[in-house]
Amino acid sequence: MMRTMAVKESLRRGRMEAKTRDAMFRARIEQGAKCAPFVSAAILQTLKDVYPVDADDLAAQVELGRVRMLVVAAHEPSGKKLGECQKVSVLLTLDQPDDDDVRVHQGVTGLRRARLLRMTVEAFEQGGLLTHEDLASRLLNCGLRTIVRDVEQLRGAGLAVPTRGQQQDIGPGQTHRVQAVKLFLKGLEPREIARRLYHSLSAIENYVTTFSRVVLLASRGHVDDEIAFVLKRSATLVRAYRELHSESANDRGCQRRLQELTQKLSGSTPPNTTRNAAEKGGARS
Repeated sequence: MMRTMAVKESLRRGRMEAKTRDAMFRARIEQGAKCAPFVSAAILQTLKDVYPVDADDLAAQVELGRVRMLVVAAHEPSGKKLGECQKVSVLLTLDQPDDDDVRVHQGVTGLRRARLLRMTVEAFEQGGLLTHEDLASRLLNCGLRTIVRDVEQLRGAGLAVPTRGQQQDIGPGQTHRVQAVKLFLKGLEPREIARRLYHSLSAIENYVTTFSRVVLLASRGHVDDEIAFVLKRSATLVRAYRELHSESANDRGCQRRLQELTQKLSGSTPPNTTRNAAEKGGARS
């Protein structure tokens, strides 16, 4: 039993070490120069000796509450050895002001699930995928079984949790932003949505407001790239919101709630300002 646990721990450490800058540098040296591992190790050590990097300097370059990590690229197939997979650098939000509100209303479990969902989506949007081990050992400091339970709970609520172990199931799921807006259009109040999706009330209100702005700008003839530039959101999110709007076109309840939103928003948004901004955005892109 002890030997089995020791083997598992050794394998786990090997997988963790495969996703470091040192491992990525050595892999590229070995592949590019076709040299032996001991040669790449010597080159890496020489580089560190000649060009020392202060860890404090690196930390200062990252925003408060955020962490930069190397993770496996999203396009890498499952089953491929981690040491041979391409890695990408992603910036993840480990802590943000809204997290205090989530913890007060939903406890430690709710906070962990909110962070898990947020960081897996952030990594995926940046071209990477977190593993369950990344979440357990490197980010959330909990057991693998806990992560598995959390992922199952979130997926049971209809949310997409894009991890490396769930690559084949990423497509059909919904992001938490789209899910939150859909629940709002169906008549749920923001506070109830926040409880269901392990989010803060302010985050849900922000998703709904962004959605209504997307719909308003689209009704004025702006294309996805223009809307994304004006609202400072990704074009992928804009497309998802527009698709949700199209899906809700025949639902009277959804349309009634959306009409209330857009009327309230259009009354405080000068049409010429948004159009001019969008035209500038289109010119720059």
